[in-house]
This record gives sequence, structure tokens and C-alpha cells, in this order.
Amino acid sequence: MIIRWGFFLFLLLSGFGGSAQFWRPVKTLSADYLLWSPTRRLRASDFQLKVRPQNNLSQSFAEFGLEMNGSNMELLGKNANHMVKNYFYRLGSYLDLESGDTLRTASALRYLQTEWDIYEVAARRLRQQLRGAAKKIVLFGKPDVNELFRATHEAASQRIIQYADETKYGLFLDKQQEWERRIASELAELAAFATAY
Repeated sequence: MIIRWGFFLFLLLSGFGGSAQFWRPVKTLSADYLLWSPTRRLRASDFQLKVRPQNNLSQSFAEFGLEMNGSNMELLGKNANHMVKNYFYRLGSYLDLESGDTLRTASALRYLQTEWDIYEVAARRLRQQLRGAAKKIVLFGKPDVNELFRATHEAASQRIIQYADETKYGLFLDKQQEWERRIASELAELAAFATAY
């Protein structure tokens, strides 16, 4: 009987087979990454990718990503939101400063910040899903955290394409403002799933 309870406890702590692969130590990001913040906005100096002079690149680019770290058991704790990180990769991002046009630079920063904010909405929705299903994930390994992560990433990518299309990369100012209001509202609605880094 003791062996059965010990085995059950082991399975409970490991989150069962399919989700045991989610067990990874929490690690900090290097200085090449920035974590999303409600107060710190993107700056021109954040873009560290060096492109060759006289390049054929026609616009700025930022690399954003989501990352999950931790164990399934952490989903039950008060720091569960910290398991999902929304980051900006400085060395994979560049800002078109060739023209010296400060208005163009400001517009690109505004557009790319809104992209990052869209990823933050996705991160908060993923945190919400993980927290809502935490007990099932720990006990049964379902839903699969990898599937939730993949679906979140795909939805965020589709939304970024929609945002780029509707705003013409932030050039349609009325549409840009509309998206900013929408994203700000969604971030407020998901405030319980924000993270103070």
C-alpha cells in the first residue's frame, strides 16, 4: 500500500508522462533580451542587429518571442505567471535609421511596440489557460502544455499579420490608433495574468 501511495505521489509531482518534458529549471535571460514591460517602451538603442551599409532592407524588423520555463507543479503556485515570458531579442532586431527621418523612426518604433504588445496579450492568454487547467495538467498531463504553447504562438502570428495588413505597418494612423486602443483594453482585461519582472 505504501508503495502505491509513493508511486501516486511521484506521478503527481512529475505531472504524468506527457507533460514531464515541461520540467526545466527557470533561467534568466541574457542582456541580449528584453522582457515586456508596461512602462518601458522600445527605444532605438534597443535594436542591436548590425546590417551592412547600402543594404536592401526596406523597413525595420523586431524579433519577439514567447518562452515557457518551469515545472507543471509551479502552475499551482503564486508565481505561475512567471513561467511564460514575452521577450524582445535585441541582436535579431534592427531599426531603419539610414534615412535619418525621425518621424519614420518614431512610426517604426510605435508599430513594433504594438507588435510586442500583441505578443503580451498572447502571453497573458496562455498564462490564463495554463492557470485555468493547472490541476488537470498536473494530474493528467492534459491539456498538453506544448499544444497550448503552439496554438498561442500560431494565433499571435496570425494576429500580427492582420495588424500589419490593416495598418499598413502602422502607416494608416487611424487604424494604428484603433489597434492600440484594442490592445490596451485587452491588456487591462487580462491584468491578473501580467507579470512584474
